[in-house]
Amino acid sequence: MSYFFIMILKNVFAFVFLALVNFFNHPTDDKVISGKASFYAHKFEGKRTSSGQRYRANERTAAHRTYPFGTLLEVTNQTNGSKTIVRVNDRGPHSKSRLLDVSYAAAKDLGLIGSGTAPVSIKVITMGDGYLPEDESMDKEVILENLENKTPVLPTFPNLSEHKHQYMIVVKQPDGSVKVEYSSTRPNP
Repeated sequence: MSYFFIMILKNVFAFVFLALVNFFNHPTDDKVISGKASFYAHKFEGKRTSSGQRYRANERTAAHRTYPFGTLLEVTNQTNGSKTIVRVNDRGPHSKSRLLDVSYAAAKDLGLIGSGTAPVSIKVITMGDGYLPEDESMDKEVILENLENKTPVLPTFPNLSEHKHQYMIVVKQPDGSVKVEYSSTRPNP
């Protein structure tokens, strides 16, 4: 066999192996995962994230290694019980000892500012489809989400002509619970 053919065969095997590993290790939305969280430094303000969006300290976003872009996570600080909801729009954290990097606003909600890190648990609210427009933002009380399918899916290349734009409104109730509503029209912030 030629060297070229062996290299192609090796690459195909590696691709299939990694696809199978990703398929079986893909996070699901029915479990709670625990680990350590940190937050972005101020120097990243305005820089592009892995999704193409710019990092904004006042939005509630996060970096996770495997969840598809657009995934909404409920993050709970296990030390003080504080909770917030973040949307995955970046890959990371780069430190292997950490599970999640959150934006500055989310870190304030969780009480991470003083300590820098804390043990957290994360639970999936809605699995993203891997697609985030560059200009989409997330305000304090309203999370704009492009939802075609509400069930957990592996990341795919979206068919942009078939996207149905829905807006998800996530409101934190006085008792600490979270209320989620869907609308086809953009809500007023």
